[in-house]
Amino acid sequence: MNDMEKNSALNRRDFLVSGLTGLAGLVVAFHLPVGAQKAFMAEAATPLAASAVPNAFIHIAPDNTITMMINKLEMGQGVNTSLAQLIAEELECDWKMIRSVSAPVAPVYNHTVFQTQMTGGSSALSSSWQQHRKIGAAMREMLKTAAANRWKVPLSEVTAKNGHVLHKTKGSLSYGELATEAGALKLPQDPPLKNAKDFKVIGHSMKRVDAAEKSNGKAIFGMDVRIPGMIYACVARPDMDGQKLDSFDEKAAKKIPGVIDVVKFRDNHIAVLAKNTFAAIEGKDALKAKWKDNQYSTASTESIYKELKEATHKKSVVAKTIGDADAGMKNASKQLEAVYEFPYLAHAPMESMNCTVNYDGEKAEIWSGHQMPTIDQGVAAGILGLKPEEVKVNTVYAGGSFGRRASKASDYVVIACHLAKEIKRPLKMVFSREDDMHGGYYRPMNVHRVELGFDDKKNLLAWRHYIAGHSVIAGSVFEAMMVKNGLESTVTEGVSDTHYNIKNFHCEQTRVYSPLTTLWWRSVGHTHTAYVMETMIDEVAVETKTDPMTLREQLLKDSPRHLQVLKILKGMTGWGKNKAPKGRAWGLAVHESFNTVVGQVVEVSIEENIPRVHKVWAAVHCGTVVNPEGAKTQVESSIAYGLGAFLYQKIDLKDGKIVQTNFDDYEVLKIENMPEVKVEFVKTDEPPTGLGEPGLPPIAPAVANALFRLDGKRVRSLPYLKGKTA
Repeated sequence: MNDMEKNSALNRRDFLVSGLTGLAGLVVAFHLPVGAQKAFMAEAATPLAASAVPNAFIHIAPDNTITMMINKLEMGQGVNTSLAQLIAEELECDWKMIRSVSAPVAPVYNHTVFQTQMTGGSSALSSSWQQHRKIGAAMREMLKTAAANRWKVPLSEVTAKNGHVLHKTKGSLSYGELATEAGALKLPQDPPLKNAKDFKVIGHSMKRVDAAEKSNGKAIFGMDVRIPGMIYACVARPDMDGQKLDSFDEKAAKKIPGVIDVVKFRDNHIAVLAKNTFAAIEGKDALKAKWKDNQYSTASTESIYKELKEATHKKSVVAKTIGDADAGMKNASKQLEAVYEFPYLAHAPMESMNCTVNYDGEKAEIWSGHQMPTIDQGVAAGILGLKPEEVKVNTVYAGGSFGRRASKASDYVVIACHLAKEIKRPLKMVFSREDDMHGGYYRPMNVHRVELGFDDKKNLLAWRHYIAGHSVIAGSVFEAMMVKNGLESTVTEGVSDTHYNIKNFHCEQTRVYSPLTTLWWRSVGHTHTAYVMETMIDEVAVETKTDPMTLREQLLKDSPRHLQVLKILKGMTGWGKNKAPKGRAWGLAVHESFNTVVGQVVEVSIEENIPRVHKVWAAVHCGTVVNPEGAKTQVESSIAYGLGAFLYQKIDLKDGKIVQTNFDDYEVLKIENMPEVKVEFVKTDEPPTGLGEPGLPPIAPAVANALFRLDGKRVRSLPYLKGKTA
């Protein structure tokens, strides 16, 4: 292990232990019991627990440096900075003295709603808003009390500012000087929190705490982890569960320079062990592994779409009913039906899946970009025959996720641990891009069928909506929470809870079995429900000859946050006064997801039969914006990710096998095709809501609506460019 790795290992994982066994400093943590939805919206006013627990959120060293333990995965979204801002605001510390590291696995770091340590659902800030601010406030009050005790002055006479406690006659003491004394004090039960008008850190674009090490190469991602004696492994596995191994060429793999051994395990997995990742990948490819056919070996994209379309005509589970849509359709003088197709999608983060395991038969240590470390720890322990506390989990930086690292089955951790148990050697298991594209977890295929009814005056009378899709939570620990009476919330979210005031509305859903493993993908069900709702609303605008902005304002008159977003968009674009340049068109979409409302107007042209998105104006209501620059980049990245999916991306199945292999046939948006993006946020003191995902759902329907104004065609089957390239 080199010096960089040694320092990283200490900084991220071991400083807490040393702090508790002799290093002078103050360690504060608590468990905040909360109710689910109330906590999620960060409105709980629960006092702190009566006593601290052994694990800590903050460590103040004698030199006044402050280390904050972050209980969410830093995967590029800036959570190490934004969560630190919540604590720092109340702590009244010097931002230049702050560093953030990933927390170990412990109950105190659990998500305040889901009661497991995890990052997901765009909930990092919303679930931590009260909790983390109270952590900072509690420490501030303890430090002030320690200073008042030392000076023998009333607590009311001391103040905290910029990492020091001040008194008008006694002078000042740094936090580092007070840390040991403060650590011996009783934890305050209900420390006072600041008013928004007094914020000095929250609401400001503070310098990212991880910027320097990610720029100079010192940051440790999963692929960077090295441990003594480690070998590298790549694993050949089937595209689908249930396929049995038929044949593989062990001799060919062993001929690859650098290959050490070939190991068959778990009945249908073959690992190639090597001296480096490249040799392991080359050896795995040389295996030419084949699997026997199973009942889904003839499955194809076409056959699955056929099944889903048929399911939209069958009796299914009612998700929402308002008024009498059936009667409305019978009375309609004109009916319109539309069928939408949404393909499987891969997550394709730039850093592919990997897991490093050191198992000696009695204890284990694992390293990865753990998005759900509690689950990963429990699964690893079960495989290795250990207690969870005997498996040390090290969460390192992750190079993107988009939902992939929140694996409901901990798939890449499972494979790595099974292999480690088999060979009993330290190893790094890596999925190549092709490995993850073929055996990965996918955004489900979905089909929507929508029926609209209009009267003879072109008024909308009825809306019937049928959705058939694959489950993302079947078999996971979240199924009991998210499925009720056969209804899965992730399938219809954004439709059944629409804010549009539609008098006669009916929505049904059908869950259809998927031959491929599915998983939540950035913004989950909103990826398809927003597209259908916003393009159909646009069709209503055309049918009723109403301006798309005006129609939305009418149908959302009881939704003030949506109206605020639309108002900002009108101001940004001059909608109603300005219009797109010749040869271009504007498209509009607005959608709420993760308690955040995002509206977007796009300016689009068609060049050589390929859409070109020139500009995007985005207006966002996400409550208090903790880090404006970070929030802006989240919206920008969501737009880029969503545009790539709209234009190019799909995972096809042919004869039971995945067709796409890498970025050559699963394209992402290229920099030359990235539009100019302008983002504005609604100014409010409301608690923060989600932001990692809500910027994605509106972009595709906004572009589709603009394209209709250019060529008069509705895009109902994605991606737009099927096999074509930009």
